[in-house]
Amino acid sequence: MPKYSQAPPIRSIRNIQLPEHEVREYPNGLKLIIVNAGAQEVFKLETIFHAGRFYEQEKLISGTTLRMIREGGQGYSSERIAETIDFYGATLSTPTHLDFSGTTLYGLNQHFDTLLELYQSVILTPTFPEVEFSDYITERKQRLQVDLSKNDVIAYRNVTEAIFGSHHPYGYNSVRDMYDSVGIDQLRAHHENHYRSGNCTVVISGKISQGMIQRLENEFFPRIPTGHSKPKTFSIIPHQETIQHFTKPNSVQTAIRMGKRLFDRKHEDYLGLYCLNVILGDYFSSRLMMNIREDKGYTYNIYSMLDIMKHNGMLLISTETANEHTRATIKEIHHEFERLRTEPIPKEEMEMARNYTMGTMLTALDGPFNSSVLIKGLFLNDMDKKHFDALIQTIQNINQDELMRLANKYLTTEDMYTVTVGA
Repeated sequence: MPKYSQAPPIRSIRNIQLPEHEVREYPNGLKLIIVNAGAQEVFKLETIFHAGRFYEQEKLISGTTLRMIREGGQGYSSERIAETIDFYGATLSTPTHLDFSGTTLYGLNQHFDTLLELYQSVILTPTFPEVEFSDYITERKQRLQVDLSKNDVIAYRNVTEAIFGSHHPYGYNSVRDMYDSVGIDQLRAHHENHYRSGNCTVVISGKISQGMIQRLENEFFPRIPTGHSKPKTFSIIPHQETIQHFTKPNSVQTAIRMGKRLFDRKHEDYLGLYCLNVILGDYFSSRLMMNIREDKGYTYNIYSMLDIMKHNGMLLISTETANEHTRATIKEIHHEFERLRTEPIPKEEMEMARNYTMGTMLTALDGPFNSSVLIKGLFLNDMDKKHFDALIQTIQNINQDELMRLANKYLTTEDMYTVTVGA
């Protein structure tokens, strides 16, 4: 038979190991995670502070502070920051997160020293320039107005508020008046109080030299103010009404968001529910996709997800469908809940979901940058290698009885919030 005329054999992924990494802790409370791997002379540097919504004195302060630190640091105007990043082929971003405030820098190793100088200035000595601040507030108001014209955005905002309550960090939503209440002095106070060494974790990944580590330890870390702050405590006050519809005249489709409150990643049922969610709606061959998209044709896309954060989490199901199919779509979602509660999942389906999930894990660990995301997530949520190993073992070994037990415990309709937005 000619060479390469046969496809290679398909083999199941039996085990996955967390990549090698190092964690250093310093006397001032700062923590450093090093993921030294890869062949390319590139790096990713992340500085994460426990300074998200649980640390706010007023709503929207954490996100606005994080966004504004990119607009100017001591010795660096917003124009100079943009020009420097562009000139050296780097990327500087401040991805949003409800629990943390993080700043990420990608660059070439040969420019590490120059880029680190800018990076320190942005994070540690932000100037919060008034013109850029005013422009940002105006832009956010305009974006909010656009977002509130979208059915899917309205549905998501209302289901999260229903689950956690309108005053909880995971439940409150931005409104125009909130932006009018945000001031530069509040941003400075938030930065001063929470961007401190005891709240800080730094993650560096890529092909990392000892010299780069020394630059961090000798120049960057000593400049971070010492101290530690604690998150505020919030009560969860969910809505009593579990079904809500918001009418949007002339809408062609209805957005459906269905969800319920769960727990954090350390809960005893998290690993098993992670596996159950894959079968329910987390990939193309899931129950929701095969029934509601492929069989019924009610929607182009439908998915379920475990949106798990540091202090709590939720199960969320999302889709958009033609107005006339809204009730039928919800009925079919409930039908899939019922099937998982009462019918053992066929072994072939379990094996397919198992293989998909293991493949997804391999992708998540492909290269030092991807690996650092997973390792960082474990660390920031007070978890370690044992938790990752337990997840791999659960994926490999969970059985039909355990999945059915979890379905009966969590895939119930009476405590599930349903929000629809459409005509």
